[in-house]
Amino acid sequence: MRSGWMFVAASGLACLSPTTPVRAEPFVDKAVIVSRHGVRPPTSQKALDPLSVDPWPSWPVPDGDLTPRGATAATLMGGFYRARLGESGLLAAGCPSAGEVFAWADKSERTKATANALLEGLYPGCGLKAGFNAKEAGPLFHPIASGVAPVDRAKAQAEMMLALGGSFEAAKERYADDFQRLAKVLRGPTPKACAKAKLQAGCSLVDLPWSIATVSKGRSVALKGPLDWAGTVGEVVRMEYANGFPLDRVAWGRVPDANAVKAILALHTAYYDASLRIPAIARPNASQLLNQVSLALRQDTPLAQPGGPPSSKLVLIVGHDTNIATMQAAMGVRWSLQGYPDNDTPPAGAYLFERLRDTATGSFSVRLSYLAQNLDQIRNLTPLTGASAGPETIALTLAGCPPAPAACGLSDFTKALAAGIDANAVAPVSYRPESPGPRN
Repeated sequence: MRSGWMFVAASGLACLSPTTPVRAEPFVDKAVIVSRHGVRPPTSQKALDPLSVDPWPSWPVPDGDLTPRGATAATLMGGFYRARLGESGLLAAGCPSAGEVFAWADKSERTKATANALLEGLYPGCGLKAGFNAKEAGPLFHPIASGVAPVDRAKAQAEMMLALGGSFEAAKERYADDFQRLAKVLRGPTPKACAKAKLQAGCSLVDLPWSIATVSKGRSVALKGPLDWAGTVGEVVRMEYANGFPLDRVAWGRVPDANAVKAILALHTAYYDASLRIPAIARPNASQLLNQVSLALRQDTPLAQPGGPPSSKLVLIVGHDTNIATMQAAMGVRWSLQGYPDNDTPPAGAYLFERLRDTATGSFSVRLSYLAQNLDQIRNLTPLTGASAGPETIALTLAGCPPAPAACGLSDFTKALAAGIDANAVAPVSYRPESPGPRN
């Protein structure tokens, strides 16, 4: 069994031995996975309490941590990657050799634990652990908050208001049906919350104050109020269902199935569209990750440049839905998954960048997909290999590339990525763990 932090990698393209058959078609020689964490409880139960008069369900782990069921579902995703990348010839059987895989996570417990669960699925019994740096402010995953990525606050505020329909009153009208649907599930806010907003008891969530506030020590702005809270409630209901809670505990028994969860998530999508997917926020937030992906894909090719993650056949990066959503907007891609709103970012959903090498021409190309389990697959811990259909996989096309599922030449692909990167929001990334353990 191998163990240790997956933070050092020094592998190049493997040399073909005289007995190794030469591949006649392009093959996957490198993969980069950028994943969201798995199922978690609310990140702050205290913040949720004023939104409903009914008691919220208890969870088996502290606020924001990965649940045991979330870990198992992520391990199943890792097993799917193992099968897919093994079939392509990228990953050999057994534990990886030194430098074959590099895994890095944000410092939160749920991201670290998800990365480790994915590694367990990829390399069962090998005891691999992802690297992270607890001392840094998170410039890779939280570039705006850490001060790496500047935001034009006036532009961001204008884009938020435009996305809302021009005013808060227009937003209330636009999302009236969705708020009414949510009100049938969420009995609240509490009388105290209504009184704090100078409203009578029995007020509606949509009538609480709307605002755009300065956040991140004055570095950015964020949409606050009913749409923010409604999005959070939708995400919590999703997590309750995905975590396998009995249906009488999912949204107090008022959400009977995955289709009902999808309806509740409409306001979560609306919040992300008006707050994270606007260009003034999406590009600064996504630029660091997109740049690291681009550098990783160019490693060991004529287009290589310094500054990326350690060179490995497989690079695994685990962050948050905010990272997935802003990357989606910055890349200009879209997807529609069964059982979710458009462009939704389910637990452990991920981008899969597969680099192909053509042995005849020596050229490189890239395929991009977004993959995610549906809610019932997560809830039931459905195996994703063998006779199972696996997670839903959507082939994505960047501007300037051939329509998916065709691969895009590496040069064109990285140019397309560059179009979504704000050069002023890019800074060096350190992959040195806070406390390195033994190497694999």
